[in-house]
Amino acid sequence: MNQEMPREQNKALFLRMMGALGRKDWNTAFACMTEDVCCDWPYLPIPDMPHRMVGRDAVRHFFDAGQAPFAGLNYQIDQVFELLDPQTLIAEYRSDSRHLASGLPYRNSYLGILRFRDGQVCYWREYINPQTITELQKAVEASTSHEHDEA
Repeated sequence: MNQEMPREQNKALFLRMMGALGRKDWNTAFACMTEDVCCDWPYLPIPDMPHRMVGRDAVRHFFDAGQAPFAGLNYQIDQVFELLDPQTLIAEYRSDSRHLASGLPYRNSYLGILRFRDGQVCYWREYINPQTITELQKAVEASTSHEHDEA
């Protein structure tokens, strides 16, 4: 079998999934994942969250809750690295958004390792800079407390 076909199909699926996630189009995004998808984060973006989530419903709930305070994350794909295994890819991408309540910008950089099975994402490990999120949370708290001081 030609290994370029699944490789190109998986890359196209990844791009479609990330575009949909960035627009908060959950139906399209999560249709790209297997029912038993496994997602993990070696560096937790949010303290107290699990390092690993299994199942499309659990991951969808996490994304829905996590992105609720933001305008869509508008992911931009910087580079996709094709590996020897056509069912695996590594991608560098970034988000460009804003925190809705405060209007503060939110931009982060990511590295994802994804595996595919039967034309869907079955595994996604994401390296994210948690410091960027911590800094945004502090800025949001500062702007909120400043608004309360003025009231």
